[in-house]
Amino acid sequence: MRSFRFRFTKLIYVLQVAAMILAAAAIAYTVYRMLTRGFGDPSLIIQYVLLLLFGVGALVIFSAMLIRSVYTVGEKEIVLRFGLIKSVYKIKEIESIRLFSKTNKLVLYFKNEKYTVISVKPEWYSDFIREVLSHNLNIRYDVSISDKDEDDLAK
Repeated sequence: MRSFRFRFTKLIYVLQVAAMILAAAAIAYTVYRMLTRGFGDPSLIIQYVLLLLFGVGALVIFSAMLIRSVYTVGEKEIVLRFGLIKSVYKIKEIESIRLFSKTNKLVLYFKNEKYTVISVKPEWYSDFIREVLSHNLNIRYDVSISDKDEDDLAK
């Protein structure tokens, strides 16, 4: 079983960290308001609870995305863990793998006419492809260098 980290852009990393800082600030400000204003009004209590839940939820979601966003290639399936979300792709259902060289995108095509774009570092593409092909030798692999093929993907 081999793992490949999900590739985020630098902007996404910055936005995720900023969101976590804002969530922590919201929690701290809510606790400060609870200590200074008290719990007198029922609507104020509801507001505190919602702000705390939102802050904790945002911290959990964004930290999970940073910590656990990975593709794991096993013998029978590829598992994508994107934070708290898990997607499973059966290797036996993969029909072909195509690398679009112009846009540098790696795409898995399945037998049911669906596809998914793999988002790992481009320097890991060959290792990822080799790992998938080692579990199913019937998968076709090709490299596309024409614009027409990439236009078909966009449709």
